[in-house]
Amino acid sequence: MTHSPDTAAMAAPPKTLRWVLVASLALNLAVGGMMLGAFLRGGPDGRDGLRDMGFGPYDAALLPQDRDTLRKALRQKAGDLKTNRAMAGADLVAVVTTLRASPFDPAALAAAMTAQQDHLSARMELGTEAMRAFLISLSPQERLDFADRLEDRLNHGPHGPTNDAPPKN
Repeated sequence: MTHSPDTAAMAAPPKTLRWVLVASLALNLAVGGMMLGAFLRGGPDGRDGLRDMGFGPYDAALLPQDRDTLRKALRQKAGDLKTNRAMAGADLVAVVTTLRASPFDPAALAAAMTAQQDHLSARMELGTEAMRAFLISLSPQERLDFADRLEDRLNHGPHGPTNDAPPKN
């Protein structure tokens, strides 16, 4: 005599997995929203969150007034950011809806997640465009100075050269 698998036991892992995926996605969106909010408000301790927004060594090479310029440029795009934030919420609803659908449609989930990724990429593009416009607006000397600071950060990390390294002229 064979035992049939308990259907309740089989349903638990997929349902649990669904909740884990939804919770993970919600957490990722919350963290992204907090990073964007911190950037637009100037961040804790006067930091503007540029590094957290993916600017990495570019952020370390920026002067304080450069950060202010970039923050203002992104604030001018606030309408675009609000639109993208609304799309992110709609994307999350679409993912949740596909996860709850019976029968479950993996293709619908893939489509919802692809749309979500496209919208997140669009938000990242706003930051990239602002950085590119800022760099293009620099005078030749400012560009050289920025390039020196950027190279210094690449060679010595985000805090500049160590104390035993000679200063760059």
